[in-house]
Amino acid sequence: MKTHADPVNQIPEGYRAIPIHGSGPESVLRLCVLVKTTADPAAGHLVLLRSLPDALVYLGCVADMAGRAREWIELWVQNVDGLAGAFATFRENISNPNLDQRWSQRAETLRALDPEGFLQTGYESVHPLPLFLDIAKGLAVHVGDTDPGTHWELCRDDGLLETAGLPAFSKSVFRYLYQPSAGKEARFIPVVSGAPENGATTMLDSIVTGRQKLIPFNPQGGLIMASSFCPFGIEDYVDLLGGKPWQGVEHGKSRLHVDSAFRPLEDWDLAQQSGAFLFMGPQGRAARFLEVFHLKLQLLHEAFRLVKTCVGREKTPFLNLSADSFRVRVSKAGNALPFLWSARTVLAKPGQACALPLKGSDLTYFLRAGAAGTSIYFPEGLGTYVQGTGSVRIRKILPPQDGGAVLEGTLVAQERMTVSPHDLLSFQLPLQSGRLDLCGHLYSEEGLAQGEARFRTVPQKFSKAVAAALQAAEGVSFARAPFEIVPLLSTPCDLYSLGVLTARVLLVNNNTTLPQALDEVLSLARQVAVEYNAETELGARIQSIFDRDARYPASLGPQRLTNEPLDPAAAFHRVPPELWWNTLALVISQFPHIGPDSICRDFADVPPLAMELVFDKPIAALEKLLTQTRSLLFLDWNLNREIQSAIRTQLDQIKE
Repeated sequence: MKTHADPVNQIPEGYRAIPIHGSGPESVLRLCVLVKTTADPAAGHLVLLRSLPDALVYLGCVADMAGRAREWIELWVQNVDGLAGAFATFRENISNPNLDQRWSQRAETLRALDPEGFLQTGYESVHPLPLFLDIAKGLAVHVGDTDPGTHWELCRDDGLLETAGLPAFSKSVFRYLYQPSAGKEARFIPVVSGAPENGATTMLDSIVTGRQKLIPFNPQGGLIMASSFCPFGIEDYVDLLGGKPWQGVEHGKSRLHVDSAFRPLEDWDLAQQSGAFLFMGPQGRAARFLEVFHLKLQLLHEAFRLVKTCVGREKTPFLNLSADSFRVRVSKAGNALPFLWSARTVLAKPGQACALPLKGSDLTYFLRAGAAGTSIYFPEGLGTYVQGTGSVRIRKILPPQDGGAVLEGTLVAQERMTVSPHDLLSFQLPLQSGRLDLCGHLYSEEGLAQGEARFRTVPQKFSKAVAAALQAAEGVSFARAPFEIVPLLSTPCDLYSLGVLTARVLLVNNNTTLPQALDEVLSLARQVAVEYNAETELGARIQSIFDRDARYPASLGPQRLTNEPLDPAAAFHRVPPELWWNTLALVISQFPHIGPDSICRDFADVPPLAMELVFDKPIAALEKLLTQTRSLLFLDWNLNREIQSAIRTQLDQIKE
């Protein structure tokens, strides 16, 4: 089913735009959320674009008094329900004020990265009233009476919450609504999954009883920001370049075309003739093949630069990069410029890493905010998280390092442990001086029984009382000590994720999948690592392997750039082989710990004070490739691959 908007920017049939803020007669333009009047059976009323651990992103628009959408936008609404599955260590080191600060910082970063696309709402750092939508009337509703102080709003009064036996706002990630005018008699509505309840709480449904059905838009009173809508996911755009039509924005069983200017993309043949490409029609087939290659490299270059800039500003890695992290905005440039050349990569999913400072230590580690899980974009095994209780034996206290004491000991646990020096062990010891939180790293050692692992804590500074208690604890076994094993992560993980993204952009078409392409890339990487020779360039070693193993030209040749039926030989007539070897060298070098050609030796190989520097080499490589592809397209017609192919064919016939 397709739902069209016609003419350009008209609200799609069956939908309406509801303002999310006060809109008096003087409000010529209104910030609105797009709502389907009859709920989609699968997706509901709202068009959810993305779900993040601490936010929901909806499709909206800036509408004028006539109800016409002047600009399509993305409405980012803070919602912390997604943190329920995060690591316990993460939840213990984050709170509502931390989340609000991260939100404001994220808004500043997005504004810096995309100043033209960022819309200031005023709610980036100030909590609005909780908001519900009356679809029948087309109104936004703040639930409560009309008198001042009687609206239900987010409670940030720690004293009032603790008096009611509920978690304080500043010390937890739980959120409650209340009516300020009720004072000490206030009732509280939990609006976060898992929030504790008691006799002082009531359910959210109780405040909307007897009202017209209201749809929650921002029930937690979360912060809000807005940015210009980017219709294409990066995978949609890559597939479009490769020859797959674009069907519009998905909303359950519907497909929305909120801008009819992009409707020709439904028909790939029409898109080729309508000004999308610089080289059009059959006569430009070879040049258009190079054009697709160049546009894909440009897409990757912008993604890498966005990641580097963001990491440099926020001093934290992403740890959640994937194809979903980026979207593509295309300008309607008219006939003067092929509109695919106006495409711009935009960051759609900010990083979700959380700094974990260790008490008594100058070191900083990072945790992922989202729930643990597997992803093809994340290094296998590095996301493993273990929590349990075990026996901790203190073997000895080592000489001070970096101004702090270091403990060596043994952890005995029933849980299955994969010992990795990149993981962070967090555990607690019940000393006479009180509970002591310690962090360290596991390592393997011969002679240990199954379920045992050695650990060494990071240097930490202790008071005299704690130091004396630790001295007395040497040789003591602490039974049932709670522990967590948390992956130690930083920007080399992001570089791995970008390596997978590079493979997705350049090596996946209708005849292969990302898992297949990634498996072939990693296989090639291991092969060139075995044949490493410091005197031979990586590209030359890749060429040597391609020349003697037909498997790789078939699986990783330039024919993967598009869906056009080409064999490897024909594809290499359109893309200079040396250019393709260097492209594959770029892909391989992004995977840490796979061989001498890797940019990072392992997943801990990162400058602690300039972690964004790991992206410099791939950015430089992409810039070089872009210069080469641009020169092939514009500067020297003698390099036209189609002409060369015809010449080779004639020469072969002469030789025969």
